[in-house]
Amino acid sequence: MARTSRAEKARTHKRLVDAASRDFRTTGVEGTSIPRLMEEIGLTHGTFYAHFDSKDALVAESYATGMRESVDRQMKRAADAPSGQGLNAIIDRYLSAIHRDDPGDGCFLPSMAGEVRRQPEIVRHAFTDGLRNYFERLAEVLADGDADSRADHALVLASGMAGAVLLARAVTDVELSDRILDACRDFYTAAFASPVAESTGDNEDTTPIEDTGQW
Repeated sequence: MARTSRAEKARTHKRLVDAASRDFRTTGVEGTSIPRLMEEIGLTHGTFYAHFDSKDALVAESYATGMRESVDRQMKRAADAPSGQGLNAIIDRYLSAIHRDDPGDGCFLPSMAGEVRRQPEIVRHAFTDGLRNYFERLAEVLADGDADSRADHALVLASGMAGAVLLARAVTDVELSDRILDACRDFYTAAFASPVAESTGDNEDTTPIEDTGQW
C-alpha cells in the first residue's frame, strides 16, 4: 500500500509540475493562482502543500523541469536529423510559427526569462542552472571551433533565438512577426549551421525531418 501511495503521489506531483509549467509559460507566474491550478488538475487547494511548501518552490521546480524538457526536445530533434543537419533542425523549428504560436509547450526562455529577475533567489538559481545546461548541450551540437568558441557561440545562438521568438510573439503585425522569424532563422543558419548540400545523385542522406506538429 505504501508503495502504491508513493507512486500515486509521484504521478500527482508530475501532473502538478507539468500543469504549472504550461500555465506559467502561457499566463506568467503572477497570473497563475494555486487554487485555480489545483482545480485545473482536479485536486483541492490543500493537496498542494503535500507537495510544495510554497508557490516559489513550485515555480523553481517548474523552471528546472521546463528548461530540461525544452533542451531534451531540441537535442532529440538534432539527433533525429540527417547527418550533419542537427543544428539546422534546432534552428528551423525554434524559429518557426509552430513554436511562436504554442508558448504553453514551447521553450522556457522566451516565455519566462523576462520574469526571472523579479523572482526570489530559489527561482533564479533554478533558472540559471537550467540555462547553463542549455548552453553546454547546445555547444555540443555546434561543429566549428574549439571548446571556448563553441561555448560563446552557444550563448549567442540561444540568446538570439529566444529574443526573436519573444519579439515575434509580442508584435500585433503578423507579417512583421513572420519576418522576424524568417530573417533570424536565415541569419543564425548562415552563421552557425551547416549548409544543406545540394543533391548530387550520390547516396548522401537527404531524408526530410518528420514534422510532428510540435515545436
